[in-house]
Amino acid sequence: MSATLPSVVLVPGAWTAPKAYHKLIAALEENAFQVHVPALPTNNGQQPPNSTFDADIQAVRDAVQPLVDAGQDVVLLMHSYGGIAGTSAIRNLTRKDRQARNLPGGVVSLIYAAGFMLSEGQTIRTVVHAVNLPGRNSLVQFSSDNSTWFPIDPIWLLYFDLPPADQEEQVQLLKWGNAAILTGQTTYAAWKDVPTLYIQSLKDRWLPPEFQDFCLHNAADAGVPVRIAALDSGHSPYVNFAAELAQMTLEVALAHVS
Repeated sequence: MSATLPSVVLVPGAWTAPKAYHKLIAALEENAFQVHVPALPTNNGQQPPNSTFDADIQAVRDAVQPLVDAGQDVVLLMHSYGGIAGTSAIRNLTRKDRQARNLPGGVVSLIYAAGFMLSEGQTIRTVVHAVNLPGRNSLVQFSSDNSTWFPIDPIWLLYFDLPPADQEEQVQLLKWGNAAILTGQTTYAAWKDVPTLYIQSLKDRWLPPEFQDFCLHNAADAGVPVRIAALDSGHSPYVNFAAELAQMTLEVALAHVS
């Protein structure tokens, strides 16, 4: 165990800039965390896209690797699609892996907040097709060449439970994203090797409870224990439940402080 708190690497979801998480970042910093938030290249708004799914994975790895190479412990806090990019990014960077090589530091905990927790080879489309909820195609729009995508009604889909000022701010920070992430395959199910907390968002319209159940069934099918918590939130608890998410992160982190 470390004598200091782990660092937090916060991985954004689709369409979402690091700045959108400022309330959660502030709440984490109030709890003495050092917070790192990589910008995902597929969220850069370029049409046609000039980014890739693999670049998102590398962006997360580039945020985590220097920390663990410096001997630090890391909690990986992932929102929405960030669960796919984040999970896939940390092969050989977990504490388990590094201890096996007699190296200090590593990713000590995973936290999925309204997030995709997938098995190797699974994608967002895997979940959509497996659960097969009606009306999903009416939630997003695609560019004429189908290369980028964006919510049709972001407030209804992502921010309906936020105060109006927060809704406006969040919408202004959104950018069109690379639709390639819909078929980007999870390359490493890190939750099999790292203690994991899955935080359900009970009122989520984008990643609804049925999708969250699919994720939790992944762990159950693999025989992997995952802690479960829940927030009475829509898809963006990092805004209106920032303090609660920070407290959950602190409780997870303290388990790794001597």
